[in-house]
Amino acid sequence: MNRKQSGLRFLSMVMVVSALLTHISCDDTETTNPTSFMLYYSGMTDIGPSMSGILSSPTYIGSEPSDFTITKITINEERYTGHCFVIDTKTGAIAIENTREAPVGLYLISVSCMSNGKLYEYNDIVEVNMMKPVPDGITVEPDQLQVEYADVIDPDSEVELPTAQVTTDGNHVSIMKYEIARSETSRFFSISSTGEISIVKGSPDILPGVYTISLKLTTGASGEDEGIFENALTVNVTSKPLALTYAPNTGKIEEESALSGKTTFTSNAPTLKGSAEGLTYSIKKVTPATDKIRIDARTGVLSVDAGHGLVAGSKFMIDVRVSNNFATEGVEFDEVFELEVVAFIEPVSNFSYANVEEIQAVEFEVYPDAAFKGDEVKFELVDLPAALQGELTVDIHGVVRAAKGNSIPLGAHTVNVQATNPKSDPQQPTIATFILTIKENPNYFTYVRYGNNLGLTPETNYANQFKMDTSHPLSGLLPETDAKVPLTYEIKGVHQGGRIKIDAVTGEVSANQGGSQCAIGIITATAGKGTKAEVSVKTPIFFFYQGAIKDNESSDLVEFLYSPFVFQVNPRNGGRSAVPTITGVSNPSVFTMDYRRNFQYYNYNGNHVEGVPATGNFMGYLWEKYAETIGSNVNYGGKAPLSYYENTKAGQSLDNALAYVDAADYSIVVNPNKWLQDGEYADGFMVGQITFSSKESNVNNGGQVFPIILWFGPHF
Repeated sequence: MNRKQSGLRFLSMVMVVSALLTHISCDDTETTNPTSFMLYYSGMTDIGPSMSGILSSPTYIGSEPSDFTITKITINEERYTGHCFVIDTKTGAIAIENTREAPVGLYLISVSCMSNGKLYEYNDIVEVNMMKPVPDGITVEPDQLQVEYADVIDPDSEVELPTAQVTTDGNHVSIMKYEIARSETSRFFSISSTGEISIVKGSPDILPGVYTISLKLTTGASGEDEGIFENALTVNVTSKPLALTYAPNTGKIEEESALSGKTTFTSNAPTLKGSAEGLTYSIKKVTPATDKIRIDARTGVLSVDAGHGLVAGSKFMIDVRVSNNFATEGVEFDEVFELEVVAFIEPVSNFSYANVEEIQAVEFEVYPDAAFKGDEVKFELVDLPAALQGELTVDIHGVVRAAKGNSIPLGAHTVNVQATNPKSDPQQPTIATFILTIKENPNYFTYVRYGNNLGLTPETNYANQFKMDTSHPLSGLLPETDAKVPLTYEIKGVHQGGRIKIDAVTGEVSANQGGSQCAIGIITATAGKGTKAEVSVKTPIFFFYQGAIKDNESSDLVEFLYSPFVFQVNPRNGGRSAVPTITGVSNPSVFTMDYRRNFQYYNYNGNHVEGVPATGNFMGYLWEKYAETIGSNVNYGGKAPLSYYENTKAGQSLDNALAYVDAADYSIVVNPNKWLQDGEYADGFMVGQITFSSKESNVNNGGQVFPIILWFGPHF
């Protein structure tokens, strides 16, 4: 293959996420209410100087945002004043364009937005890694793969999927590290430590289509030798037509008469699941038979021309045949649309809505007046104020809706709904107007906090952490909240959670002693429980059962305290915890600690599969990636992915570890960009047992303690 870095000018599958999913945000540095709203963009996107595309709209926790603005852009910590990045003020999507002359480096984009009438600013929330091209002499062989969709989507398929190999000309280029450049579809593909690119089998979100993959390659010993191989591989996931959907899938046409004159009909375009190459639509059959119904062979739009002569009372069921390059004979989809001929299509009349009063953030519906008449009506929200855009929808019946948790500001808003049908005058559409007044929700609140007994300030940053003596329970922990009405409290035990109790009325928390362990519970506080205006806020609470633990080697009675003992860390950036206070060690020069066993992961806002390292769950996946990195077989029961000592052996590196206890000061180091799966970063808690000894060779059988909780979150 000839290298394509300089010839192609499109961004290879820019990142979006999910959804679904967990996403990435930076610190919320200047918000009016940082606990009630969070904004998340997808993780770092890797691009090259000739690429362009769209970073899709962010996700969020809280009320829907609007009025997006880019407040600052830096590159390599210097202010950037170019024009490569443009934000959509309504959706927050960021366009990347005109990059040919853009400097290479890490771009950090700061964004502000409005939510529920308040301004929020997020520093460095978007990261775009503009990389230099890799050196000449690197190719992918083959540079195109084709695979059948059925073989990709089925995790149990025994069909061996094709692969491609990164190669060099052998003269002057050696590749030290291979990665798929991060994008919205990079999770569908993987690359080995030897440069073999493969398709991930069983990805539920992949669809038939053409995917273009870029690679991030390190050709030297440092990050300065990192470059992008743009559009290195094209993968065509092929499929015959699999599904055809018209929305709506019914329609009406009026019988022609002296009164009605000539009438016509046009459907919406259908949605097809399947490959688009060679796509052709045709009508297989109409029941009862007629040649008056046509289909556009290119778009699939159904239509009836004037002068049809169809008779009122008739109903026609339409079967459609769809062919493409992978089903040239066509696939038949029966009864996908029904067309009814009626004597008269009622024109739009008496279209109005009553004015509405609702309270903030609740779900509501607004129906047209009962006197409304009209057939085959299409409704549309028009001329919406900026504060309502994205907050309201209107359905095929003219019902205007707002979702629970909406961010429509307090006050009066004008809503315009347009109704049209085949009898409407396109120059004078019918518009109904109503006033939507949003009043304060008395149940609205944003936080519940319990403080801490570690002396950490500000408490808002270190709330809900409590050390306790192993021989004495804790009680009387009462919440602070901005709620204006009584709350109902519940708690879900997460780790050792059975030791934590809560009073459903007062929110008072108590915890029993439990050896050298830690405990996690998630508290949900609810105002107006069971009502339309219900509001809930959740918060975790943490306990560390402090006590002396015997060193099996020296018989020292050792006590530990990390302060804070909950290490809040952004998994994208990584970080280092506080250095613990350790007492009772007679010879600190030989004292040793290491992560060893009993590793557990629990979700907070994330969607990963919880549990100990095992096939099919999040921790198991991390263990598998670690094994691939170091070139060994996976050992789900092994300590190596979190062990300092395993990763300082000859030929290994601490950079390979997911996290480890630093032998120099016993702080916990979390390495960046390790705690993620399929583009979704960890958003939850990891607890693991640490062992200690005054003799390194005995640390595996040393004293046992759970002194620290790793709390992963994209907003830390």
